[in-house]
Amino acid sequence: MNRALGYGLWSLLLAGSLQAQRTWQADVQIQSLDLSQLDQSLVARVVVYSDNHDDARAVHVEILLPPGVGVTRTAMGCSASASPPGVSEPRAKVMCDMGTLPAHTAREVFVITTLPPAGTPKTFGVFASSDTPDPRPANNFAERTLP
Repeated sequence: MNRALGYGLWSLLLAGSLQAQRTWQADVQIQSLDLSQLDQSLVARVVVYSDNHDDARAVHVEILLPPGVGVTRTAMGCSASASPPGVSEPRAKVMCDMGTLPAHTAREVFVITTLPPAGTPKTFGVFASSDTPDPRPANNFAERTLP
């Protein structure tokens, strides 16, 4: 057999073997959570990043809000949770469905809220998850407090 042809077949078999050993996974992570206050509003900006080999399917982000705030505006694809009966304004969280996030891609979502009652910490938390197995779930959460 021709030596070059033999090497080519060996390379093809090795590449196929390595491909078969690779595990389906996407490391969805919170790349940043930035908070700011503008007049009588709080703004939370969240950047979600997908790392590793595969696309992160059905990426879902939950932004946990400070107690007592109302939601003024959200990014497209996001919606505020329902409030309990008899309570019109305060919300607990905002959920964002981001769809598929290709590997090595970042997307940003945001929420604008009213200010919390006096003395209440301006703390936001955020979780990200997907339907693709995640090898490092510890980086799927972030929490920040605005002074």
